[in-house]
Amino acid sequence: MPARTTARQRYYDTTGDHYEGNRYGDGHMEGYRAFRNDTLQSILSEHFPTRNLRILEVGCGTGLTLQFLGEQSPHYQLFGLDVSQTMLQQAADKARTLQNAPGLALGDADRLPFRAGQFDLVYATRFIHQFSHDAKRQLWREFQRVTRKDGLLVVEFYARPYHWLRYHFGGAKGRPKDAYLSHFPTRHEVGEIVAGTPEIHPLRLPGQRLLSSLLGEMGVRPVTRAIGRASRGLFLDEYFVVARNR
Repeated sequence: MPARTTARQRYYDTTGDHYEGNRYGDGHMEGYRAFRNDTLQSILSEHFPTRNLRILEVGCGTGLTLQFLGEQSPHYQLFGLDVSQTMLQQAADKARTLQNAPGLALGDADRLPFRAGQFDLVYATRFIHQFSHDAKRQLWREFQRVTRKDGLLVVEFYARPYHWLRYHFGGAKGRPKDAYLSHFPTRHEVGEIVAGTPEIHPLRLPGQRLLSSLLGEMGVRPVTRAIGRASRGLFLDEYFVVARNR
């Protein structure tokens, strides 16, 4: 694989204790995370008639999303994998408060320590953007391997158009272009990773901080959905790709 996920292990082991505060400490980020959680739960409710599900989060970090799902239903059988022991320890601390504590594993996402077809749902948030296009494709195939036939894959992507503008006209200018833009695949590239015609679920718009201050967190949600769907995902910062495992 061109870039193993363990390449980031030292970084997250070192910075993991401050990850939540750094990533989600601002109010608008808390609102984004709540919207992302609710969107994920809505996807589950729409696609699965039963709540008896085996669910894996790849790159589970400190366990924030696992904690949310564990609070939604005691019938979810949850699992999380991460490359960082520092992050997993925080996930384990959260798990102690849950009736259905997730099973946690230390490992590399390109070699998932699970058997083929083990899960009804495999999902990843703010994870796959870190890798090259070829690595993203290989990671997706590994996600497919451990998902049962007709199960669901839900992966968060960053959109290209906003970040293309940011690179050329904003604060990212001066960084190596190819390395920077590889974090933000085009829709064509997403199609090469996922194959087929996946669902797109909007999560975040450019300028979310300003929009949140103007509209409030609940006001941002319908605007994000409307703009994301009307533009077919072009005018987004982040979105879920949802695909059946055929």
